[in-house]
Amino acid sequence: MTAPETLYGTPNNVYSFRRCCEAVRDAVPIEEVARRYTNLEPFGGRAWFTGRCPLPDHEDKSPSFYIYPGDRWWCFGCSRGGDVLDVEYHCGGYNELWEAMIALAVEYGVQLPGRTEGWHKAQERRVTYLDWAYETIGEELARRVFKVTVLPFIDAITDPGEREEALLRAWERWQCKSWKTIAESICQGDCRTGRAHTGHRSAVRRARIAHNGRGGGRARRESHRGQ
Repeated sequence: MTAPETLYGTPNNVYSFRRCCEAVRDAVPIEEVARRYTNLEPFGGRAWFTGRCPLPDHEDKSPSFYIYPGDRWWCFGCSRGGDVLDVEYHCGGYNELWEAMIALAVEYGVQLPGRTEGWHKAQERRVTYLDWAYETIGEELARRVFKVTVLPFIDAITDPGEREEALLRAWERWQCKSWKTIAESICQGDCRTGRAHTGHRSAVRRARIAHNGRGGGRARRESHRGQ
């Protein structure tokens, strides 16, 4: 008889977690960990060792816990099985399986695998694309905010030459702002930038009111002249 597969719902669908678990399973002897929680005796046949089930919720009165080749275990009393991680997780009082995995890795000095080269290259491409996106959004944001907050005040200058000079100076100073950083913060939901963005909206409203007020004043003056 060979040991059945584990019945526990381990998150093996996560590739990096699965690789770390495999490294720990390959390096940590299951009988050493199981002996912390139960007495094991050598067993002939297809099983290596046998003993009472170490799982806390199983009061095993006769040995029904077996360790098989391939570092698997099975309890015929409670019909549960698994590997070295399952033993440590259920008997060591952990809340999550990854906690047991990290504990065994630290204890036995297991070098956990890192991210693959392909993953790092994908992250580099992603950073590059985001960098381009934030730069483009920042440029558009600069033009739109300038149009509704600064331009109305410059348009109110009556002298064409003075208005042209003021526009050039204002736009040059406006471009000095880090609009790419502002766009990145807005896209990522930075609360501080959110407050600044709210301030921009208030400035836009004030600018529109002031601009409309000047336009309305001119319209009223022209209306009075017509009368």
